[in-house]
Amino acid sequence: MNKIQLCKHDVCTQCYACQTTCPKGCVSMVEAKDGFVVPEIDREKCVECGACMKACHRLNPAFTFQKPIHTYACWTRNLSDREKSSSGGAFSVIARRIISQGGIVFGASMCDNLQVKHIGVDREEDITRLQGSKYLQSYLGDTYKQVRNELKTGRKVLFTGTPCQVAGLLTFLHKSYDNLYTCDVICHGVPSQKAFDAYIEKIGLKGKCRDFSFRFTKGWGFQLSRQLISPTGRGFQSKIISPKNAYYLRAFTKGLMFSETCYSCVYARPERVSDISLADYWGLGVMKPFNHPTHKGISCLLVNNEKALALLNECEDLEYEERPLEEAIAGNHNLSHVSDRPQGRDTYYKDSLSMPINKLSEKYGIKANVRDYFRILKQYINSYR
Repeated sequence: MNKIQLCKHDVCTQCYACQTTCPKGCVSMVEAKDGFVVPEIDREKCVECGACMKACHRLNPAFTFQKPIHTYACWTRNLSDREKSSSGGAFSVIARRIISQGGIVFGASMCDNLQVKHIGVDREEDITRLQGSKYLQSYLGDTYKQVRNELKTGRKVLFTGTPCQVAGLLTFLHKSYDNLYTCDVICHGVPSQKAFDAYIEKIGLKGKCRDFSFRFTKGWGFQLSRQLISPTGRGFQSKIISPKNAYYLRAFTKGLMFSETCYSCVYARPERVSDISLADYWGLGVMKPFNHPTHKGISCLLVNNEKALALLNECEDLEYEERPLEEAIAGNHNLSHVSDRPQGRDTYYKDSLSMPINKLSEKYGIKANVRDYFRILKQYINSYR
């Protein structure tokens, strides 16, 4: 029996650590199901050194879970940053601080052909490329190797991603670095890039859209928007996608297209693997009055260790107020629960490729309703407040 056995499709988080670390290049990522990939070993090349298994955070975790030492509701004083962010803009302030010290920031970016990939940026004007939520899985490729190379030079690095992506990095590195800062987003689950590609094609945006936003950020809300390519090559102003065609978002919130491992996620808990955890602050004010405006978005920020607290104390553009951890947990379901696996999960991806929008939306209960249209109006009003 072969000694080297890697993750199956229901466990693998597609972090690419095993492929990146293999000294013989005999691990490849192959498509398995619903657009997701799993590692496959070329047994003829494999020398069974075990490097791939050692780098896998599901087989050989090399990190600790930390209970947050502070819970903050926070927001940036910079309104422009706040309007480009999904919530309060805390990430942009932290990223700017790292870059101002000669560092580099890695995070998910909507790249060419609407492919979401992790990239590194070291200019303040490029932070916007990493801002905003991306409701699909980001391609990591050899990002972990890039992070390690930067760390070895002594450069400060901020890595942001889903908790499993952070766990993958920490396990890949197998040592701590004083110049590494990690930030996870409190995650519901991730659809595949292929699921998103199918959606873009179905609503007629394939080849016509140069940018896509999963959040209507000016009014702190959940509406999809897109920026088209004009005949002159200049983009039109971003416009909201009609609720009828925004069914991808409703399928996402129902968990119809997540990776199998998301439904048994080991990171959906109050204890975190990163230095900092970020999310929208849903439920803010329920347990304790909050006397600041929320219509521009508020970040929930968990400070998980003293290292993170020292960094935040350097971020002068951040406003924050301490809140009960229990309030953050109550308002963010995935801080204490995994996303439920819905009945339609087995068939949704295949049906999304072939069924017309009206039939797909009817079958899976993701049709637009009156509230979706009123939500647009509310967000539009909030954007001018």
